[in-house]
Amino acid sequence: MNPSSKRVPSPGGGRFLYQTVTDTLRSRIASGAYPRGERIPSVDELATELTVSSITVRRAIRDLTLEGLLIGRQGLGVFVADDKRIVRTIDGGKLSALDEDMRASGIKASLYDRGISVVPPTDEVFLKGLVSSHASLYRLERLLLADGKVVGLDTLWLPRVLADKLKEHLQGEFIIPLLPQYGIIVDHTRYQIEATTATEAQAQVLDVVSGYPLLVVRYFPSAADGRPILAGQNVTRADRFTYTFTSRAE
Repeated sequence: MNPSSKRVPSPGGGRFLYQTVTDTLRSRIASGAYPRGERIPSVDELATELTVSSITVRRAIRDLTLEGLLIGRQGLGVFVADDKRIVRTIDGGKLSALDEDMRASGIKASLYDRGISVVPPTDEVFLKGLVSSHASLYRLERLLLADGKVVGLDTLWLPRVLADKLKEHLQGEFIIPLLPQYGIIVDHTRYQIEATTATEAQAQVLDVVSGYPLLVVRYFPSAADGRPILAGQNVTRADRFTYTFTSRAE
């Protein structure tokens, strides 16, 4: 590995030094000086080479991680990302099916079951209204895999009546596409999309460092009368997903 530049030039025009370091590292990734899938030099090594502080290097690495160009792996260091991004499309207020988007991105989608449990509707604040306060919910937890690699945590909350209907399909299958087969028609779906960072437990499962950027998508398919059918949540690595929105003129 022979990066072309051994020293970061002094920033000018009001640029912060970390932005110049960011551009230097981004250029090395683009040129192949830092190959895809390979570990980059440590923070201390880069700080010494570029004659900047370790804080400056860490900030540059943070920005490139948010861009999806770098990924930190627990106990191993920081690597150049080498995986395809999964493009999810929101068109006309509707989010396309996750498994379909993965296939369209040239990626094999699969689920690995982590277990099913019975929980009260107060398990999460956003579950309010899914069932009565005296009923219970089935919580189904799975790992979302892309070409065999874990990229997300998938959780479903289902009323018991629905869980009993779908009991033959609760293991390792994407549930939403199955609903019409059981006469369950989704009239509309409400989404919540937000950013978060990985906890220690999530980082271990997703093969990233604690604090790594994640995307959280919660969705609530509902019937024509507004009654929620189920609730779902995808917590995914931010470096593997891109969301595109289409807005139509009135």
